[in-house]
Amino acid sequence: MSASQTFSAQARVSQLRELARAPHQGIYLTGPDQIELKTDELPKDCFDGKNFLLASFGNCRCASDAKAIRQFDGHARVPSGTDQVALGHETLQLVLDAPEESHLQSGDLVVVTPGHASEPIDPQSFEPEKSGVLAALGYSYRYLGGLRQFNTVPGKASEFVKSQGFGNLFNKAVPKTDTSLISLAHAEPFACNYGTNKNIFTLDADGRFRYGVPPRSIVTYLSGTARMAMINLTIVASVPDDQLPCVVYVTGSQAKLDEMDSYALVEDLRARGTRVVLIDRKDPDIIDKLTEYGKSEVVWTNYASKETYDQAVAILAEGGNLNSYAGAVDPDLLIRMPVSQAQRFGSHKEEAEAQFEAMHHNLAPNDPNRFRGLAREPKVGLVGFEEGSEREQAYLDLIPSGTPVFRSGSTELSQGHEALSEDDLVTDLFIAGTGEEAAQAYEFWESRLARSAAVNFVDGEVVVPIRSRQAHYVSRHQICGSNVPWHMTNTSEPHSDDMIEQASNPVSFDWMVKGVCGLRSVTTMMSEVERDQPFGSFFAFTELPDLPFVETSSSAFRAAAESASSEAKSALTEAAQVLAENQETWSREVEEALYRGYGVPYPLNLS
Repeated sequence: MSASQTFSAQARVSQLRELARAPHQGIYLTGPDQIELKTDELPKDCFDGKNFLLASFGNCRCASDAKAIRQFDGHARVPSGTDQVALGHETLQLVLDAPEESHLQSGDLVVVTPGHASEPIDPQSFEPEKSGVLAALGYSYRYLGGLRQFNTVPGKASEFVKSQGFGNLFNKAVPKTDTSLISLAHAEPFACNYGTNKNIFTLDADGRFRYGVPPRSIVTYLSGTARMAMINLTIVASVPDDQLPCVVYVTGSQAKLDEMDSYALVEDLRARGTRVVLIDRKDPDIIDKLTEYGKSEVVWTNYASKETYDQAVAILAEGGNLNSYAGAVDPDLLIRMPVSQAQRFGSHKEEAEAQFEAMHHNLAPNDPNRFRGLAREPKVGLVGFEEGSEREQAYLDLIPSGTPVFRSGSTELSQGHEALSEDDLVTDLFIAGTGEEAAQAYEFWESRLARSAAVNFVDGEVVVPIRSRQAHYVSRHQICGSNVPWHMTNTSEPHSDDMIEQASNPVSFDWMVKGVCGLRSVTTMMSEVERDQPFGSFFAFTELPDLPFVETSSSAFRAAAESASSEAKSALTEAAQVLAENQETWSREVEEALYRGYGVPYPLNLS
């Protein structure tokens, strides 16, 4: 690159560090269906060298933002009673200051791991708190979000995030010479999908866990025409031909399916031998068409509705996997799992041993691998068992001494066990009984299940009403037992190891960029994208604040330039020329043109 294209990283860091001390703008969630552009200041103590201080370059809009915007502090990751949360979790940032003991130094370009806590915490102090939240970037903090110009987080945050099973909070990005800012910002959705697919599991013929999308399987993306599904399908397709799915079903609006039919990704899959079947979500014969070539080993629901969940249950193959990707806007929507009659055993002892072996849990927080048996530190519920019966005693005999136990219908403790307190979350729940009685018992206990809990309907014959809120994220509970029809996994809580895949060897997502804006137009972008639900990625540049929300085409750029400010006019006009010369496709060169128009150093050219 020429000298005119370079800028000293340390000079830029010094400049930004001073700007971070002054009031600056950000986009905040301030109430249900309410996002605002606001001016804020960082706390003075964040400049003491003991905390992380960062500047954001921008953020991709994610569909899961809409869920938090609608639910506000009803969302599991938004603190109760808060008045503002900094939005944005698909972000690329520059380190301005870092504690001496950290692995970072000023001038490092980083992607930020969004998932931070596997247990409820106070998001300001990073201390465990039962009334806290499962803290995450873009959902839980006032001073940390992709759509703030400047960010801070306590120095101890990195070690805490690692202890929670998420790896590094900040991961260095080493872009190639043709990598765009937006492709790097896709490290989060890439990691989310990459991790989701790692966590998918089925069982082989010997009952052993088999992880990932099975080779040559039939898979379905329900409401699968959106950006996240296409990122996921891109990852599923990045395997040798003999491991590709044999059939991929996708549902969506007919207009989006018509557009998708000509995607290079779809054409490539078909050329490599995969049957890609696109089905109008309003088709009255949708179930028949979703099973024409067989039921699916893996089904992803995207931004699920009641109809989506019902379709998923109807088309899943025996022993398959339902991935409730990103949950549902309505946390009370139900996934109705039909658990069949349980196996009969020769004795209560034999039954208890088999049912204990059927339980399974994550090896560690966010670890895709699972182990069988009770949790490492079990807290057990025995519900629906006849008090004092031989059957109940057979289960009690297998529970380790000192384990907290709840016995329905009894306040008496069995010898060697402790009482389960009202505040304890159950790791292993055994429910006896069938039908509505068992379903009601589950419904009562669902909110008292620990992360990665195991639930076993020891008699079966029940339709289990699993709430969407409880099914979201991979470390949620599992329904276990030989009578379970299929298994559940959910959106990955993005792990830094998966983000590094994109940060160190980026896949280009430039083809997905359909709109951009500056910080001050984010509210317009969010409302228009939410209303129209177009396909693609939409990126906000924090350093180009008055860039209008504009479609990524040369004609749209030129039209927007006519009424733009002088800086934006220059940036849009030059970028339009680059788009026209590159078949209207986004690229790093378009970004460089925008930055030149604003007279701002392009972040990836800092030297």
